[in-house]
Amino acid sequence: MPELEALRSEYEARGVGFLALSINPSEARNRQTAAELGVHMTVATAKGEVLGPLRISTVPATVFINREGVVVAAVNGERSRAFYARRLEALLAAP
Repeated sequence: MPELEALRSEYEARGVGFLALSINPSEARNRQTAAELGVHMTVATAKGEVLGPLRISTVPATVFINREGVVVAAVNGERSRAFYARRLEALLAAP
């Protein structure tokens, strides 16, 4: 999550949106955890009907969605900042 938060501040200015999904049903706890982690992106509670179509099978997971709103990749597990930056650059470069 720290890697994505660092990228958020850089890429939001370029039109990239970030949304954190939590499987914890307590929205208050999700907000508290986000504050403790220094996460400044929107945090929403996700339920099974959301996670299935997004191809998320474990947490943490990252979903990349193109400008048309189509899921183009889902990555399970944590990755490096460089990994996320390469994916974001590829999405921004796509027509």
